[in-house]
Amino acid sequence: MDREPCHYSPDMTRALLLAVLLVASCKKAPPKGDLPPATDWQAGSQAPAAAPPTAAAPNPHAGMPNPHAGMPGGSPPGAVPEQTAPRTLEKQPDGRLAMGPFTVAAPADWTSKPITSSMRVADFVLPAKDGAEAELVITHFGPNGAGSTEDNVERWVNQFQQPDGKASRDVAKIEKTKFGGQDATFVSVTGRYTTMGMPGGSDPVDKTDQALLAAIVNSPSGPYYFKLVGAKATVDAAAKTFRGMLESLKLTGS
Repeated sequence: MDREPCHYSPDMTRALLLAVLLVASCKKAPPKGDLPPATDWQAGSQAPAAAPPTAAAPNPHAGMPNPHAGMPGGSPPGAVPEQTAPRTLEKQPDGRLAMGPFTVAAPADWTSKPITSSMRVADFVLPAKDGAEAELVITHFGPNGAGSTEDNVERWVNQFQQPDGKASRDVAKIEKTKFGGQDATFVSVTGRYTTMGMPGGSDPVDKTDQALLAAIVNSPSGPYYFKLVGAKATVDAAAKTFRGMLESLKLTGS
């Protein structure tokens, strides 16, 4: 037997809709009172713990000297000199000075300063007027030296700035030669001389009208570095004497 479809008035329809919405809202309403501890309601949807940070890969260049930075006296960046008892070059019976595998004739009017660094071989102060000082520092870093010749030349030259803004490398004079029968590189440049200060070392330097005469001389025990720097007038006046000192180098027994 067929049933007739039910017919609802508009008021009944609205009442049914309100009842449905009321039931749905009751299901979504949170329980009264305090929420459960966070560990309870997060347990089912807790985000995965972050992976522990990966240790950084070691820097293969750590501890290696930066060839473009400079330490006072020509020591290579990153090098840590050891303190030693004050010493000067030993004078030989013929008046020459013993310097590693070499002997050398030092200018008589240059003052030899005692050195207390394991990396310095000798330190000479040139005669000069006040405010026009110049100094020669000789260093040695063992058989392997302190980087390539090119690195050291670049480092020395870059400590100078030109008044016209040119690159100092473009105006520097670089000569391949021999001293004491050994291959050598001779460098000269002028300009504004600047260096960075080092903790426990020399103060920063920033002087105009300065000059550099320097040489890297190979030897059986590694290269020797001669760095003469100071007021241009004093260095220029000593240029011939400094060159003569380098040309006086002799290997012991030769």
